[in-house]
Amino acid sequence: MLAFVVDIASAKEPKAPKAFTKTVYAVGVATSFNDTLAYYTEMQELKNTELDRKRYLHRRSGYSFQLRDFLVTQGKQNYTCLMLFNTKKAKLEKRLAKVMERLAKDGIKVVEIKGSEFTFTKPEEL
Repeated sequence: MLAFVVDIASAKEPKAPKAFTKTVYAVGVATSFNDTLAYYTEMQELKNTELDRKRYLHRRSGYSFQLRDFLVTQGKQNYTCLMLFNTKKAKLEKRLAKVMERLAKDGIKVVEIKGSEFTFTKPEEL
């Protein structure tokens, strides 16, 4: 019985993944199955953004919802929005170019949303 109590007392709690903040470059992309138009935002620099140890952007869906809500206010319904991000601008530009190439290959016209029209904010600041 004493060994069981000692074993329980010495058990460690699982470690939570450590988060850190870093500058992240982000682009939002919105497509619809019902439209031949796709939208993407200008590349934006998000300072002090929280990432976990695997470099996963915390609250990433919150950023996607911001873009979707912006498009709804513009009268554009039923768009699926996603976030492309990276801590290195050049890598994000390369990934965005691949996405644009794929959309063009599928015959989809791409429209840029300027930073003066839409900017991302941290989801916890909303």
